[in-house]
Amino acid sequence: MATLFKKSGRKNYFIQWFDHKGERRLKSSGTTDKAAAQRIANKFEADAALRRERVIDPRLDDLATHLAKPIKTHLVDYFSAMSAKGGTEEHSTRTKNKIEAIAGDAGFILLRDVEADGVNRFAAKKRAEGRSSRTIGASLQAIKGFTRWLVRHGKLASDPLATVTIPSVEDDRRVVRRFLSHDEWHWLDSITRQSDESHGMIGLERALLYATAIQTGLRSNELRSLTRGKFHLKTASPFVLADARRTKNGKPARQYIQPELAAELQHFVAKKLPGANIFNMPVTYDVAEMLRADLSAARAVWLNSIADPQERIESDASDFLKPIDSENETLDFHSLRHTTASWLIRSGADIKTVQTIMRHSDIKLTIDRYGHLFPGAEADAVSRLRSAFQQPQHIRATGTETGLQIGQQSGRFSIRQGAKPRLSSHVSIGESKQEKTLDSQGKPFENRGFEGSRTGRSRTDNQGIMSPLL
Repeated sequence: MATLFKKSGRKNYFIQWFDHKGERRLKSSGTTDKAAAQRIANKFEADAALRRERVIDPRLDDLATHLAKPIKTHLVDYFSAMSAKGGTEEHSTRTKNKIEAIAGDAGFILLRDVEADGVNRFAAKKRAEGRSSRTIGASLQAIKGFTRWLVRHGKLASDPLATVTIPSVEDDRRVVRRFLSHDEWHWLDSITRQSDESHGMIGLERALLYATAIQTGLRSNELRSLTRGKFHLKTASPFVLADARRTKNGKPARQYIQPELAAELQHFVAKKLPGANIFNMPVTYDVAEMLRADLSAARAVWLNSIADPQERIESDASDFLKPIDSENETLDFHSLRHTTASWLIRSGADIKTVQTIMRHSDIKLTIDRYGHLFPGAEADAVSRLRSAFQQPQHIRATGTETGLQIGQQSGRFSIRQGAKPRLSSHVSIGESKQEKTLDSQGKPFENRGFEGSRTGRSRTDNQGIMSPLL
């Protein structure tokens, strides 16, 4: 039963009642008229009863409450949930900045303000400013992940951004990366090892970093986080273990390396403290510049090694070890990861193995990203079928004719739609041979009532009946 009372110094009546959850509620009636206040109190009690009996879904009240909250309040909860799942602070900050940029541009303040049109206007504006599909897509992915989380946690009844599509990166790829050839790698590795310190890393350290990047496929930030304890170099199959908190997919990555590299790394990390980073990598934007400087140095030494003037001119015009080639394809630090997949494919690794090593969540991503590295794959596959159409050597040597050739020459049978070929073999019984007709599994057929009428062959050997033409 609701009760009415006045607080000291206040003119309006206050109402006290219990809601559908059994919780005590207190609210001002907003009126000094006791009769009007009583009608309001009755309304509160009636609503509570309807919700207790599920005539009115109480979740609608919760949704209305969430919709009336500022977006920033929900973002706090969202990033708390991301941190609880092990997300990095750096990733959370980037995501938060993207969502707030869209909300600010579209004028979203409360959660109820979020709608697809505002987000699409933001994307169109960034497209007009010349932003790439990758950049725009990253922002859209951030806010779509936010609204999906709101739906899963009952803060939204449905996803208002379900119709917002992520632009295709392939249709507007600004940076096309190429991979290092084996010869390019040998020159880069050799010259870098002999070079002076650059970007805070000695030559050997940079060479080992590049080799580890190619053999593991780890990204720049994943390599940066590696400590001495993450290198398991004395096992039969040495590997590097990237922490789940540092990987892009949030899962630990065990990436195997070759024993020769493991032996070099073992000497290199011996002087490192257990918790120290193995590679003293520069800041993110300088890592690519460091690699390009080493590529240029290796190219200069390679060109100087060519004595013939004409060959030197031709080599200077080539793309060998160029950071950006004639096709405007780039060699940056992420190209080392691209090299990993490329070398795996060229070595004959199947696409599933490539997907596992590259840690792609979907094999379609592996095919879309690296399928072009199978030049002539279709032609090679058809070419390998050639052996199936060639007559076996023992048949050519004895002059034995196939059943189809015998039948065509003698006219003993005609090919009909749906007819099955008859396979025959000869089995010695004492000094004689008995013909046995076999089914598709190589098992002998049984006679079915009279001689000459068996499953898998014509019901008669009379050629006049078999073919009206005969």
